Amino acid sequence: MKQSKNIISFFERVIEDDRLNPSHISMYVSLFQLWSLNRFQNPFRICREEVMKLGKIKSIATYHKCIRELYEAEFIIYLPSYDSYKGSLIEIIDFESEQADRNRLLINRKLLSKVEISFSVPMRYEVELYFNERDLPSTTADQFYSSYQSTNWKLSNNKPMKYWQAAARNWISKLNKAQDHSG
Repeated sequence: MKQSKNIISFFERVIEDDRLNPSHISMYVSLFQLWSLNRFQNPFRICREEVMKLGKIKSIATYHKCIRELYEAEFIIYLPSYDSYKGSLIEIIDFESEQADRNRLLINRKLLSKVEISFSVPMRYEVELYFNERDLPSTTADQFYSSYQSTNWKLSNNKPMKYWQAAARNWISKLNKAQDHSG
């Protein structure tokens, strides 16, 4: 019964948090299902492919983005493992035991939604996944990452970057145009 209250609390929090979208909800429901299959033991191990299949998430980049943002929004505790045989550890946050902290979190979230979302430097593997999903080699992802890392993730007009994916799309577009002109 406690777990059903947890899912209800999750949906109440989703309504109040403008940062979350259907992909986050889908992923959380998938994680909740796996938690249930693990008899509500915390923490429990997950396999990325299984979570993506359950949540109907097609993109590895979307998977990593959603799991990171669920962790940052304090819906889960995420301990990644880079060993695919071992799997990552997930802990579903028990909202009922955090009732006192809940009001503080809601106030903070409302304040955060009013503040402009700040850029966070991507992990190298996230950039590599993004490029690999577009059938580009890891060396191209490394060139992109190194180039922007050297400029402290600033754009050519020296303004701070807001979305690295947009910069990556521009990078890829320029590469494609250069190949079209050379070929």
